[in-house]
Amino acid sequence: FVNRFADHLNTTFAPARVERFIDSLYLQLLPEMPRHLARWRLNEDRWKAEVEQLRVFARKRPEYLLAYLSEFFEAGTLRDLDLAVTSGGQVMLNENLAVGREGLRGQYFANYPISLRAVPDYGHRFVGWEGSAATAEDRSLVVSLLANQPYRLRAVFEPFTHHLQDQVMINEVCAKNGDTGDWVEIHNASDETVQLEGWVLTDLQNEFIFPAVELLPNDYLVVCRDADRFREVFPEAYNVIGGLGYGVNKRHETLALYAGLGAAVDSFSYELPPLDTAFTLALLLPTLDNADPDNWELRLGNGTPCAPNPYYVESRIRGLQRDWMRLGLAGGVLLLSLLLLRLRSKGIF
Repeated sequence: FVNRFADHLNTTFAPARVERFIDSLYLQLLPEMPRHLARWRLNEDRWKAEVEQLRVFARKRPEYLLAYLSEFFEAGTLRDLDLAVTSGGQVMLNENLAVGREGLRGQYFANYPISLRAVPDYGHRFVGWEGSAATAEDRSLVVSLLANQPYRLRAVFEPFTHHLQDQVMINEVCAKNGDTGDWVEIHNASDETVQLEGWVLTDLQNEFIFPAVELLPNDYLVVCRDADRFREVFPEAYNVIGGLGYGVNKRHETLALYAGLGAAVDSFSYELPPLDTAFTLALLLPTLDNADPDNWELRLGNGTPCAPNPYYVESRIRGLQRDWMRLGLAGGVLLLSLLLLRLRSKGIF
């Protein structure tokens, strides 16, 4: 209770924050006040003086409350805390307050240790603590405040990518489809079999955690909302898991794939004009950067789950055709050369 009370005195009821709130209300009322003051025959200076009393209360109230808490709970003297957090995560202070890049400066009581827990964002990992009392690299830290000194701590995070980044990718997306329901196709372009248990597919607001499932090299996996409904439309789809607990937005979306420990694997975003028909977004080629919108193709219809995307198939066909044409041209040149040699041997040419 004491630490939670201090958490809110340092944030929710911090004088600067409360004064900003008072000032915002003051500015909202200011245009209306002349009419009300005239109606009730009140003095504008008196009203402004009453508003100033609110500001004084906001500035002085925490000091009195801290004194009451210290006396009643025998909490000891106050210690200054300066908590900083690098980009890539946040710190849960006393399992009550999430502290991000803005950091926190406040006061806590000497007789009540504080707890800190580093929480990395997806695509980042916790490196360690810096500053006073930072003797461990564990994410969780309990700090005793008995020493008469200021306490400065910094939680350090760093980017964290998976070794299969750009090889395991989001390959096709189907949003708001009335036949199949929403689904997302994952493609493994690597030569490794990937164990996906504990991996996360997220739209940055909701999460789907993969069950125990593996993705073979150069294979596909579809994550959908309802597997039975999906298979009614695509009975040939062989690698499908249901349970996607959120929908995919048809107009704009961000999807990201993270490994079990939070390492970044893949992500992409899109914005589309309104469309009333069924469509999918398909990556043109698995070798392209799928973070680039120009590398995606919008195709009408229900898509090609558990199979190469149409452009990839078409490009392979065009490549084979070009190869055959080159072979045909080379064969023609060879036959012409043989014919010329034969004619020359007979003295005709």
